[in-house]
Amino acid sequence: MDQNEASRLITDVDESDHEGRTARLVELTELLPNEGMIGFSGQAPQWLFEDIKATWLYGCFTSTVLTAHAFCALQIAGWLRLLPDDPGLPDEPESLEHLAAIAVEAGAVDVELQARLLDLHDRHRAYTAAHLHEHEARLERHVVEAEAMGGEHPLLTDARQALTTAISLVYRR
Repeated sequence: MDQNEASRLITDVDESDHEGRTARLVELTELLPNEGMIGFSGQAPQWLFEDIKATWLYGCFTSTVLTAHAFCALQIAGWLRLLPDDPGLPDEPESLEHLAAIAVEAGAVDVELQARLLDLHDRHRAYTAAHLHEHEARLERHVVEAEAMGGEHPLLTDARQALTTAISLVYRR
């Protein structure tokens, strides 16, 4: 493939997804509050948050879920490090689910946000499960159930929920 052919292919893809990206940018802009940003717990969460927005805009929805999961874990861990030392805290949490429970107990997040973090944890596990003895059909069941209940693709729904959960950690209301 030469430079001209590659450029044509990229232009074709850009044109075909232009309307979808435009709609997602409008939606993202509406989701981001104008005020109330509390900031990031280090450079990695800041980069991950930017990547969450980029994967959302460019339609890489599985990446949106996975990146939001990593962002949420780092962001919450950063908040917990700012609290008085607790010798009972583990060096590293077992999962986002465990981290969310610690955060609720410490008063860093409320139970509503904890529920959203648990949902993100479950979606992450469904997308990344790599069982060695048998295939677990968790993601397939999720897709079938979600399609029966809603009008949009479950991956888009999962990405939107991951995006809004990450936004809620950066913007406190």
